[in-house]
Amino acid sequence: MGEQDTSIKTTKDVRDRLRILASERGTTMNELLKELVTRELTEEEKEQRRQHALEEVRQTTGVTVSDDARARARSFLQGLGREHHAA
Repeated sequence: MGEQDTSIKTTKDVRDRLRILASERGTTMNELLKELVTRELTEEEKEQRRQHALEEVRQTTGVTVSDDARARARSFLQGLGREHHAA
């Protein structure tokens, strides 16, 4: 059994932009939307990737990364981002 179509309410401007983008890519608005939404990860998918990455680090190096170390790394990387935008 195939997928059933449904409707999404949006503004006329968004609809028109989707139509233009789809046309420029030689695709349909439905296919363009499908591409866009599959590109983004849900919070659950992001968490699964984080856990997988941490497990890869543990298996490869034997090191278990603590929550504190992850927080410090996140803070460090965010600081780099702020420095980059200030330059």
